Amino acid sequence: MPQAPTQTAPQKAAVAPDLFARLRLPQPSLDVLTCACANENQLHDWLAKQGLHPYQPAHQLRLAGLLVSLAGEIARWHNSGQQRLAMLEVVREYALACVDGIALRRGDQPKGRAQVPQIAVRAAMRLLQQLALAYGALAGQLRQESGLLARRRNACALQRAVDAYRRLLQLGPLFALATPRDTWRNLQLLVQVARAQKLETRAVRDRHHPQRRDRVANAYMQVALFAAANPGQLGSSEQQQLWSLTFEWAGVTAIVDSYKSRSESLLASLASDRAPIPGNRIENCRLDPRLYTAPLGWKIDLKRLLARLARRSKRADEHLIRRVYRGWSYRGGRLDRRVPSRQRCQVLTGMGAICHHLDSGAPLDQAVIEGFCGASVGGRGAVGTELRPQGIELGGVLPTAPSLGLDGKGAMGAQKYRAVEAAVADVSRGGMGLRLPKELAEKVRVGELLAVRLADRWQLAVIRWQCQLQDCVRAGVEFVASEALAVRVQRHTAEGRLSAPISGLLLRRRGDAKQAGAAPAGPVVFALPQPLFKSGDSVELVSKAEKRSLRLGSQVESGSGFACFEFV
Repeated sequence: MPQAPTQTAPQKAAVAPDLFARLRLPQPSLDVLTCACANENQLHDWLAKQGLHPYQPAHQLRLAGLLVSLAGEIARWHNSGQQRLAMLEVVREYALACVDGIALRRGDQPKGRAQVPQIAVRAAMRLLQQLALAYGALAGQLRQESGLLARRRNACALQRAVDAYRRLLQLGPLFALATPRDTWRNLQLLVQVARAQKLETRAVRDRHHPQRRDRVANAYMQVALFAAANPGQLGSSEQQQLWSLTFEWAGVTAIVDSYKSRSESLLASLASDRAPIPGNRIENCRLDPRLYTAPLGWKIDLKRLLARLARRSKRADEHLIRRVYRGWSYRGGRLDRRVPSRQRCQVLTGMGAICHHLDSGAPLDQAVIEGFCGASVGGRGAVGTELRPQGIELGGVLPTAPSLGLDGKGAMGAQKYRAVEAAVADVSRGGMGLRLPKELAEKVRVGELLAVRLADRWQLAVIRWQCQLQDCVRAGVEFVASEALAVRVQRHTAEGRLSAPISGLLLRRRGDAKQAGAAPAGPVVFALPQPLFKSGDSVELVSKAEKRSLRLGSQVESGSGFACFEFV
């Protein structure tokens, strides 16, 4: 992989000490380690005698806790930089194997994320965080030592610290967990430390890197590109694909300290604890541009990369490339401002709960369905979805399966599909940010269908991103319909029979809402449970008078457990 070029950081000799002070790294205070090991061979033998294996689930939490303590002690150990580096390398071998066993080997499997306890993933993230701090503290000592060997060890310590943060930042989106505090701040300060000492492009041997060599600049570029592409909005397989792509792209980007144009770039700031953001969003985010220029920040130039992505995005099978390109290009990006909010709301999670609250328990009149499909909603407000139960009280029964059999379980269904109280963090024309209670942590997923009741009005949305905090679940949702109607359909089976009635939604999709004050009406589509339905299926739309035969056309939207189809 080509090395990522950078501009020369100004006033290097004066900048490095100040940056290390801002990192607030551990200071030497221990004369002897708790394990009583004095060199790397003794430490390796001591760890082997503990009988803890990184790929054995029963041992992983204990091993992670032990390695966190060891890394913390070595970070505060009075000894030579050479000896501390050798000891940390032993800890790193165990740590990376432990993280791989806890999370990465299962996180890229279809059901792997659900099988990994949250406490185990947090332990892996804590281990990587402590490893980065230990290597950062070592780099502070090696910076003061002279000689070529000390400089080589310094480059190694900085690369290891940046690599630990890189691995940590890959884990967060994969398991929908929030990034630990000060991660981005410390990572970018370490990158600036390396630049101040002209070590950011120096190749360092690393047997855990695909090319056996790595550089501080390339490690930082990869994770900066990954985070700026909003990986939390992607599934695990797409995240793995994006991670591989950003590895390739890191070599065609560059850090620029002084610039005039913010187009085709990512902007990073040493004054904030956040990932680099696309330059086309800075005005809508109401951020001070001065925080993203030297000496407080820099620009990551994407001009060459976007030119490459523009060519690849024209291919029919490059959906992920097109998504990234649109998010980073000057002509794309977020156009709506997010407005902070302190409102309370009610939330229904999943198509089952939404249909339970909208369905009357009886087939609709044919005139109601025809009126919905042919109605005009011009002139409605820019934000909000009108979910209409057609004059009926909330009720109906929707068992665990999507079949609408009426079996007297109304009370059970009402409890299962009850609305949950939540807080609104911010709103925009196209969606809102929510703070959901911890009880929904196992239910809400990216792509899940939600109904949000705000100011006595229900709004239908899809979760685009989420992350779990200690006290709540943060989620960003996008409104997907201007109106919705609960209906029932029957599917033609392979045996030529009709299935039991299945719940679904007729949705009038939102149009292009880029113009302020308007939310144009879009086409009506069918939202149906997945994987029960697919394009080309024949279905019967149930009404009081007679059934209406329909054929499902192209799939225009898909999410967690549902898909939207055109129909004829």
